[in-house]
Amino acid sequence: MKPQETKTEFIRLRAEGRSYSYIADKLHISKSTCSSWEAELKEAIAELRQEQLNELYSSYAMTKEARIKKLGDTLESINTALDGADLSEIPPEKLLDFKLKYTEALKGEYTGSGTPYQFTDRLDPKEIVTALGDLLNRIRAGEVTAEQANRESTVIANLLKAYDTVEVKAKLDALEAIIGGRA
Repeated sequence: MKPQETKTEFIRLRAEGRSYSYIADKLHISKSTCSSWEAELKEAIAELRQEQLNELYSSYAMTKEARIKKLGDTLESINTALDGADLSEIPPEKLLDFKLKYTEALKGEYTGSGTPYQFTDRLDPKEIVTALGDLLNRIRAGEVTAEQANRESTVIANLLKAYDTVEVKAKLDALEAIIGGRA
């Protein structure tokens, strides 16, 4: 095997999670070579590992869109079964239980299409209040998940805190200038 082919194989084997011992035996190289190549090729190994994970996610339909579609299809099947169910033969509480669980799971996958408030370059208190109001409206409309709302409100609160800090500092500097001018 040529040196470049050996390194390529090393990258593939490390991305698969193989040990230095296994690789050293398979490629007929020393463990110290494995260690130095690991440091040298760390980014390539990480990229290949990520590509492999992405392929797994895709092959097992683990994308958000696929999960939403699957949950929606299953919920539709449950609704159809509930609509045509002879309640004397099928325990309705069982189907109702499934319906509630799938509806909740589907809600958990929803991320609204509403975009967050876009701040201008000149940040002021009015703009921060506008952003909070926008977030509140999107929460009420069900356009954001609780997790997303929590993240956005944390960012907005931190912006407000930073703005307050800058304003207080400016006022202190002004007071110090006035007091310093009198002394």
